[in-house]
Amino acid sequence: MSYVGIGCKIPQAALVAALMLNFSAAAYALEKVRILIPVRAIDEAFSPFVVAKEKGYFDAEGYDVSLLAVGGSNESALQVSAGNAEVGAASPGEAIVGIQSGKLNIRYYYDLYYANIWSVAVLPDSPIKTLADLKDKKLGVQSMGSAGTTFAKAFVKEAGLDPAKDISFLPIGLGAQAITSVRQKFVDGVIFWDAALAKLAFSGLKLREIPASDLLRTLPDVGLLARNDTIEKNPKMLVGIARAVAKGYDYSMANPEAAVLITWKNYPESRSKNPDAAEALKEGIAVNQGRLAIWTSEKIGGKHGFFVEADWQHLLQFLKDQAVVPVAPAADKVFTNQFIDQINTYDRAAVVTEAKKEDLSKLH
Repeated sequence: MSYVGIGCKIPQAALVAALMLNFSAAAYALEKVRILIPVRAIDEAFSPFVVAKEKGYFDAEGYDVSLLAVGGSNESALQVSAGNAEVGAASPGEAIVGIQSGKLNIRYYYDLYYANIWSVAVLPDSPIKTLADLKDKKLGVQSMGSAGTTFAKAFVKEAGLDPAKDISFLPIGLGAQAITSVRQKFVDGVIFWDAALAKLAFSGLKLREIPASDLLRTLPDVGLLARNDTIEKNPKMLVGIARAVAKGYDYSMANPEAAVLITWKNYPESRSKNPDAAEALKEGIAVNQGRLAIWTSEKIGGKHGFFVEADWQHLLQFLKDQAVVPVAPAADKVFTNQFIDQINTYDRAAVVTEAKKEDLSKLH
């Protein structure tokens, strides 16, 4: 017998088992990581993150991940820079402004969107036909922390307007509030991302997008960013998080129906309000696949997350030309490809096989 303390007898085998259990729990404790998602409510457009959590891809890398919705890309970049989250997904507008000025201590390390998701949209009978027609008009945005404000200013600047004087913004949220704001003409139009416009259309508010140049439509957009000291001191975590997200993307592409149902399971408020279950799922898949279509490019050679330097140089020059930044920052201050090869070291075929074998009956 072994003795612990006064008058306390514990069998030797039980003591060893208890010690081993405690050691095992400590050895396999997951490191907590906060990922900021730049929308008020996580939905099908972000299924790779939700799938990565649901299927245990983050856990397999050693991380207990919390997905936190915030008020937009600008807020995501600010909060990561302030140390209030380890990783954030964000459009590069205000992030680049902050990097250039030295106010934000962040850098992108994994690319997500290879095309711009933002569009100005108006009611079908609106007299606004071109971006130049936005002079003295008011645009609705999800929130003032949305990257839509940055892109809208660049859009109207290219159209020959002064973004400081010729346009204003009103935060109108999403869903019913946004629909009311547009229908009651509290705003003249909206600057929203693709998935939000699709959801408004499914809710009965069909809008007409204002044509934009190829230059605007092909600008790179959302990526994952982290603080520079995190990139330097904790690359293992950044690689693991991005690898799990990459797996979530592969899964979502291999089985969109499962990806949507997993998202709805974890975020029931994102479920389509269409009472016809089959039609609702079709809507969810349309949103999901519409967004995931820009998660890849023929330019990246199959390497998830790879930054195409020429495209980002194009974006940096565009922001300078539109006076969003006074001087374009050096590309290596904005993004790094240093982790991409490591991130892509996993069995992609195994993920696809797992996705295709998913029992959908357990997700409905």
